[in-house]
Amino acid sequence: MLVNKKAFDALDASTQAALTKAAADAEVRGWKVSQEKNDWYKKALTDKGMKIVAPSPKLMTDMRQVGSIMLSDWQKKAGADGEAILAAYNKSKK
Repeated sequence: MLVNKKAFDALDASTQAALTKAAADAEVRGWKVSQEKNDWYKKALTDKGMKIVAPSPKLMTDMRQVGSIMLSDWQKKAGADGEAILAAYNKSKK
């Protein structure tokens, strides 16, 4: 959930809890709709004759390399705030 921390902290506890619950519920709905759309689009593509295949290991390696370069460039521009965002993101993945 991304909100201004100062504004969030200024809310009373029950409002904070309601906001946090609404955000969690929205996240669940969002992932569900995303998966449904993904499945629908893949079916539509295959119904029209497109073959959907897994990427090759070489492509995945190359994409990870490009991603690492892009992340490094972003980190240099984003500074301390960017590092904090990245640390929170990495923590949430565990």
